[in-house]
Amino acid sequence: MAWPFGARVVGISDRRAMMPGFGEAITRAGVGVVQVREKDLDGAAVLALARAAVATGVAVVVNDRLDVALVAGARGVHLPERGLPITEARALAPPGFVIGCSRHQADAARAALDAGADYVQLGPVFDTPGKGPAIGVAALAQACAHGGAIVAVGGIDDARRARACAEAGAVAVAAIRAVWRPGFDAAMLAAAWR
Repeated sequence: MAWPFGARVVGISDRRAMMPGFGEAITRAGVGVVQVREKDLDGAAVLALARAAVATGVAVVVNDRLDVALVAGARGVHLPERGLPITEARALAPPGFVIGCSRHQADAARAALDAGADYVQLGPVFDTPGKGPAIGVAALAQACAHGGAIVAVGGIDDARRARACAEAGAVAVAAIRAVWRPGFDAAMLAAAWR
C-alpha cells in the first residue's frame, strides 16, 4: 500500500510542549501530518484537540480513538499495538478512512500491513527516552523490504537519522520531542527524500 499522505514528517502531539496554542504549534512546526496522541485525556478533551488540529489544514490521525477521529473529521485513526484490531476498525470506518498503527518489530509490522493497515509506524529505530531498546536501521529496512508504507519513529531528530530511515525504505518519519522544539524545521527532515 502507498503512503496515504504526501508529507514526510509526522508530528506526534504533546500538548504540554505545544501550549499555549495547540493549532499554532502545528502550523509553526511545518509538519504535514499530526497524530493527536494524548493518552491521559478523556474523549471530550481529545476531541477538542483533534478539532484544533484539523482546523490547521494538515492531515490528522487520532491515536486509539476511532470515534473521536470520525467526529472530529480527521483523515484517520492510529491504533496502538494493543488497541482495536485493524480489521475491526476497517469494518467501522468509512471508505477512504486511513487506518495506521504502531508496531515494535519488523515481523509485526508486516503482519499489520497484511491485515489491512494503510501504514505502520515502526520503532523506536534509535534510542529515545522511555521507549525501550532501539530496533535499529537494519530491522527498519527488513520491514520496508516487505513493501507497504512504513513510518520510522524513535530518536529521529536530525537530518542524518532521517536520511538513514529514508535509505532503509521508510516513507516518512514521526517524532514527538524534536517537532515541538522552538526552531524546528520539518523541511530539514523531509529533505532526506529528495
